[in-house]
Amino acid sequence: MRTLLISALLAAPLAASAGPNLLQNGSFEDTAQANGTWSTYAAIPGWTANPAVEIRDNVAGTAKDGTNYAELDAYSNGSISQSFATIVGAAYDLSFWYSNRTNTAASTNGLSFNVGSGWLAAPLLPVNNSGNNQWSQGTYSFIANSTLTTLSFLGTGTSDSYGTSLDAVSVVAAVPEPSTYAMMLGGLGAVVFIGRRRRQP
Repeated sequence: MRTLLISALLAAPLAASAGPNLLQNGSFEDTAQANGTWSTYAAIPGWTANPAVEIRDNVAGTAKDGTNYAELDAYSNGSISQSFATIVGAAYDLSFWYSNRTNTAASTNGLSFNVGSGWLAAPLLPVNNSGNNQWSQGTYSFIANSTLTTLSFLGTGTSDSYGTSLDAVSVVAAVPEPSTYAMMLGGLGAVVFIGRRRRQP
């Protein structure tokens, strides 16, 4: 009995720890975009665009991950979205990397995201005159309220066909808080204490 209890306590945090990316094509590499080119698409693997998304390969900057990255102001400000399976009440961590387009005004750039509970604006970034992307990480933790969650990104700067770059998007199951490990160790200690007391004459 004690062995079973210990095994269960040790397995609990392992089952809840971070796993693989729940998104398909989070780094936009599934689109065959030639080096030094860009194209606009109504849809790309894993993502639906409204009205279009621009995929770039080493144009106006390099990617954060791989060679491709996305820009949501293709012809005009647009959005991309992807739905993925979730467990109601479970915690998830969203991560994405974004950069102001080089040599553009601050007002040209802007990015918001939504995981089913309303639009949130990514923090504004400083003007980028570096000649390349200057990637910053955005993170957000959320609790799923459905078995299917939709993640969306929206370009929010001036609608002028120049906008914020997006790359390396991921959603993973959240790593347990330190309090979870504390509870596990406390429970393990209690099991050991009870076992020792039973062995005493």
